[in-house]
Amino acid sequence: MASALDNWNPPVLDKPHYYDTVKFVYKYIEFHISEDEAYSILNTFIQKWDASAGQLIHDEEITAYVTDTLKENFQVLLPTPKVRRVSELILAYLRETGHYYHHEL
Repeated sequence: MASALDNWNPPVLDKPHYYDTVKFVYKYIEFHISEDEAYSILNTFIQKWDASAGQLIHDEEITAYVTDTLKENFQVLLPTPKVRRVSELILAYLRETGHYYHHEL
């Protein structure tokens, strides 16, 4: 089924755009999540991202923080693999827009 997001690509801006991040997640997600779930995951991601400013942070560290925090607070009742997938898509958005670089150890 065609979507309005099929031909959309996130613009490269000076800083990540909050709503474009969620649009990117919805463009590539393979399962249904509510907007509340998407924004809860994004907000938790942003907490860790902002707290890590100026530090080296790895994909797994931020993904684990998001899944653990949401599980502890019962903010999102999605299974852990789905929360992880949304976190991975947020990282993919940041990579695509030039705001995050993946470094191999």
